[in-house]
Parts: sequence; structure tokens; C-alpha cells
Amino acid sequence: MASSEKIPLSVTHGRVFVWNAQDAHILRSEHRIVGTLVGGLPRNPHQCSMNGLPLYLLPEEVTLLVEEGIATLISHQELTTLPENIKAKIHEHREKSYHEQVLQARKDRESEIRKMADVIVAGKKKKLEKLKKGYKEFESNLKNLDKETIIENEMKKIQSLPRNLQVLQTFTEQPFIKDMKAEEVDWKYPDTRNEVLHYAVYQDLWKKGYYISSGMKFGGDYIAYKGDPHLYHACLIVRCVEDEEGLNVEDLVMMSRIGTTTKKTLVLASLNKDNDVHYHSMQWAGDELF
Repeated sequence: MASSEKIPLSVTHGRVFVWNAQDAHILRSEHRIVGTLVGGLPRNPHQCSMNGLPLYLLPEEVTLLVEEGIATLISHQELTTLPENIKAKIHEHREKSYHEQVLQARKDRESEIRKMADVIVAGKKKKLEKLKKGYKEFESNLKNLDKETIIENEMKKIQSLPRNLQVLQTFTEQPFIKDMKAEEVDWKYPDTRNEVLHYAVYQDLWKKGYYISSGMKFGGDYIAYKGDPHLYHACLIVRCVEDEEGLNVEDLVMMSRIGTTTKKTLVLASLNKDNDVHYHSMQWAGDELF
């Protein structure tokens, strides 16, 4: 799709996903929206070290995309029910694909045999010459060596394509979503005071040019990158707090140690009286915390 068109974001059970690879690429390369890949890979569905589509978006990312006019929210009723029908479609699609591949593999092998027929005939003649040793029956076999007969015999040796060699298609979008009925939906994030704080911080960091993703694994709300996370390490761990003065010493020590250990700056983000985002960065300097 052209980057000027609004990107469809699929809402399922209150969560928002991107099902198209090109859309996910546009979000990352043009709009600095990272998201998280949460889908399994066709050949390795039970591993979790590498994921594929769909791309899951944080609520903050969704709100920003809608407000900026970059994306629109849609819902598919078929994705909110048990996936029995979709599973049946996938099984039918794979069976059809397998049988098509069996036929194509046979055609390719037949074509290869016909191209190599003269070489095969010459090889068999050479083998009979070596085995002949003056016996007349070998001379008779040599004279009766027929190209079409040899081709026919080679065709009979062709085996069906084993299922473990079937080529599985890696989809660049949800394969059946175009056949589903799409409806536009409303989006109510942020709603609570805490959500308003988180979105304000996320939006402000995004407008400052950062790439932002969830900071859960670092004990924060967000981690921020100066460039694409594929090329840069995160430089900030951002923690949203409603009242900095309400933080106790133990919390400050814990968060600051995480930042220091991971070589990132810990940033406390809050809203001032004018609802503007205020930042307070912290780091260790010797035995003291600043």
C-alpha cells in the first residue's frame, strides 16, 4: 500500500495488531512505531526465540497513530471467535498446496529425464558394452535399447514428493483477512489518570524523535532509543510517576541500580501543574545517587 493511505489496525479482544508486513515496515521506517512481533513461524511454531506477524501495538502507539491520522481502527468479527473455521481453511490451503507441489515436482522430474535421455541411453549402452563379454544375449539387449522405453522406465521410478519437503508459504499478511467483514471501531485510550500520564510521556518522547518500546524487562514503563532498535541500544529507561516526592528511597535505589547495570539513564517522568511532561534523570556517581 502507499504510505499516504491510512494503515488498518486490527482490534481483537481489546488488543491491536498489524497483520501486513508492508504496513509494519512503514510504521517502523516512516513513523518510528516499533511494536512487538508475537506470531509463530510456520516451520517452527513452538519456538519463541524468533517471532513473526502479527505485530502487537501498545495502546499508546495506537492512540498516537490515530491522532496523527496515520492509521484507522477496524475490527473483524471472525477474529473474535474460536478459530475452528480458520484452522480448517489453513488445512485445506496446505493440502491443496502440497498436491500442487507433488504435480509440479513430477513435471520437473519428467522434463529433466527427457533433457537427459540421450545421456541416459549412452550410459546404459556403455554399461552393456562392458558386461557383454562376447555373449549374444547382450548384443540383442544392446540392439533393443530404445530411447522412449528408457524414458518410460525412468518415469516409473519417480517417487511422490515427501511431505517433509513441502514448501510452506510465509505470509506477508493474514491470508484470509480480505474475505472478512471489516468494521470501524472506537478507541477509548487514555481513559484513567494513569493512562493519561503514560500517553503524555509516550507522545512527548515520540515527538522528541525517539523510538520507544515497552520497558517492562528493565523495570520501567518505556525504553527509548536514539535510532532504530535494530541498530541502536536503548539509552533511557523511563518510569512514569504521578508524584516523584511519593517515591521512597528503596524504589529510587532499585531503579537507579537497574539503569546503571544496563548502562542506561533512568528517567522519572511526571506531569506538572500545567499538564506538561517533566523529566528527572538519575544516575550513580561514586557512592551517591544524583
